[in-house]
Amino acid sequence: MRQATFRQPHQRDWGLPPFTSADIWRDLCDTVGQAAHHLFAHRREARRLRRYLAGRSGPVLLSIGSGRTVEAGWIGIDLKHGDRIFRCDLRKRLPLPDASVDGILAEHVMEHFPLDDLAGMLAEFRRVLRPGAPVRVVSPDAAIVTALLDGRDDPRLQAQIGFDTRVHGWDPGEPLLRWRIANRLAYQFGQHQVLLTAASTTALLHAAGFTAAQSMAMTETRYFATVPGTHLARFPDSAHEAFTVEAIRPATTAAAPRTAVPGQQPATA
Repeated sequence: MRQATFRQPHQRDWGLPPFTSADIWRDLCDTVGQAAHHLFAHRREARRLRRYLAGRSGPVLLSIGSGRTVEAGWIGIDLKHGDRIFRCDLRKRLPLPDASVDGILAEHVMEHFPLDDLAGMLAEFRRVLRPGAPVRVVSPDAAIVTALLDGRDDPRLQAQIGFDTRVHGWDPGEPLLRWRIANRLAYQFGQHQVLLTAASTTALLHAAGFTAAQSMAMTETRYFATVPGTHLARFPDSAHEAFTVEAIRPATTAAAPRTAVPGQQPATA
């Protein structure tokens, strides 16, 4: 599928190039490639990941949706492939045993999935994390989108406008600049599929069985030794546009309530 990417110096504006017949073949090749990945590559990459983990020691730290850049000591999970980066469709079961991971970073990845996929994704995070291990979610803050569209006062607005005009080369005097930035942040030219806030993400984490969720600045951490992630290294002045929530897989799991069999009288003491 055709997608806009970062604006190049010779381009006047963002947007998709004009549609041509070549796009039909490109879309067909993409579809065939994705089907081949789902049928074959997923199992191959799962074996590759298991072999890698068997040959190393130390904590297992997963960077979900890592792209091609992974911090030292971390393992990338992405649709891309590389050194310490393993292909995996995040809509499927992660190729890892229960309670085998010491920490998970989901930095600028959850917004790329439909809302209804997130519950299953977070449930998988909880399954593979060891009891007491943390997860960290970083995503664009939909509260900024609201402020851009309705003129609401938000101390981050000027920083957001300055960031977008610099990175994307937009005219600071354009009358629809706020509308343009709101759409870029919300949809990322067709790549983003859901709007999230710290509050909604906290609710999703709690629904998935995580506890002790805390919201913080992107430059802070509560549960990791150091602030993880690579986004700020790439865009050092973008911390204002994202929220961060960290939570913990509970160290113990409460017993599930018993369900009475239909027609059976409850036991009495």
